[in-house]
Amino acid sequence: MSVNLHGRSPRRLAAAAACATRLPRALLESLFGHHRQPTRPARLLPLGGLLFALLFVLPGCATIQKRKQARSDLSSVLARAGNLEGHKRVSVGGKSYRNDCSGFVTACYGRIPLDLIAPGTKGKSGTELMFRTLKSRGRIVPAGRSKPGDIVFFHNTWDKNGNGLRDDRFTHVALVVEVDPDGRLQVLHYASGKVKRGYIHPKRRGEARDKNSLRVLNSHIRRGRGRTLMGQLMFAVGRPLPR
Repeated sequence: MSVNLHGRSPRRLAAAAACATRLPRALLESLFGHHRQPTRPARLLPLGGLLFALLFVLPGCATIQKRKQARSDLSSVLARAGNLEGHKRVSVGGKSYRNDCSGFVTACYGRIPLDLIAPGTKGKSGTELMFRTLKSRGRIVPAGRSKPGDIVFFHNTWDKNGNGLRDDRFTHVALVVEVDPDGRLQVLHYASGKVKRGYIHPKRRGEARDKNSLRVLNSHIRRGRGRTLMGQLMFAVGRPLPR
């Protein structure tokens, strides 16, 4: 049983399927009914080949489109973040955001059709709302697998409740913009009145600098004694965009 493709080339369909599925092209051409018969009035696609296209080729194309869109979204997020570095006011395209850490991250994702905070989410701050939204979506990832575009969450970066204790949760958030070959994260975040760059090394969280090269491993984010490094005070990493 065959289906007339009205002149569409089975060879092209087979090539597309090979690209999407990585199966041998010769096998796919046999499924799509490719025969060299110049006198044949129209190329016919066997029903099995048509079903194959519907089940594998079309979903594969949709997946490719989603990946392209995700890359485009990521580029937009990182471009916005880079443009805001060093700025005291968080404003993009004429739209102003809160001049704080969560306002900065929200601005970076401002052009993406994605809610960083889902309706109905409960929390006491924008940082907590973002975290709980990503957690509910299953988008929390290990710090050692962080990628650009991920959001880093922190506890105890300042004495939020003013009681002198280290019991302040969801006090800061930052955006990963680059991952160095050795795993060190470069982040942008709003702190000390402007958007600035910081560093986190998930594998060496308690070290401020490398003893030999003096290269910064973890930036200081809190004054005083005790834990003051970004690597020490981070507690989770979330990934808003699919990869």
